[in-house]
Amino acid sequence: MKNGPWLGFALLSSMVWTAFGQQAVPAQDAGKNVPDNVNTELVAARAATKEKRYSDSEALMLKATSLHPTMILTWVELGLAQNGLKKYPEAENSFKVALGIDPDSLKLAHTNDFYQQPDAKGVVAPSATRASRNTMGGTVSNGAARTPEVQGISYSSLGEIYARTGKIPESEAAFDNAAKIYPADAAFYRRNETIFFFQVGNSDAQLAAAEKAIAIDPNRGMLYYFKGLALVSKATIDPKTQKMTLPPGCAEAYMK
Repeated sequence: MKNGPWLGFALLSSMVWTAFGQQAVPAQDAGKNVPDNVNTELVAARAATKEKRYSDSEALMLKATSLHPTMILTWVELGLAQNGLKKYPEAENSFKVALGIDPDSLKLAHTNDFYQQPDAKGVVAPSATRASRNTMGGTVSNGAARTPEVQGISYSSLGEIYARTGKIPESEAAFDNAAKIYPADAAFYRRNETIFFFQVGNSDAQLAAAEKAIAIDPNRGMLYYFKGLALVSKATIDPKTQKMTLPPGCAEAYMK
């Protein structure tokens, strides 16, 4: 049990950021309305984020989003850099803009319906790009609705922000949206959700996330470790015998 936190953080380091660091260089923009330097700056920002030079990435993307506010990939990259800097309010704003949500007029309590309507009232640049921050193979050219990949990475990033700032229901809802909208990466989102809740010390949310992750990816042993870790926090001690009683499923999860 003393190794639990160490292992959790090691797994976080190996899983949460890996998806952002093993990507191909995006193609040059084929559109006529996007300067070539925007793609160049986007590539540079991605490299900086991969190397954890978040301030450099943020500076590049602040400039890009200021000059070209309808280019969604730059907002996503800006949010990732701000997340790395732990600038959570700013990152939340960036991802909401990437999703087409007006951060000033839309409340999270009303987002369940809004999230599914990219052309709804309050949407910023509803037709912005087909490029995906996850695939890293696209461009920043305008002209098509946000893709599931863009929505998935943005919602899951919001999920991280809300987990780290103590907004557990909002975090769970954001991860639910990410998994629903882009099921191809649902297992990845659920694994990260589990680890983030472990990091912030919420065993109930960690257990719920682990169960969702196991339902998608039942052959990944680390998920059972985090399930067992969440359950063992609910163990009881018999005052007479001083023996520990594990909750149902705890020992089975560790053995799995």
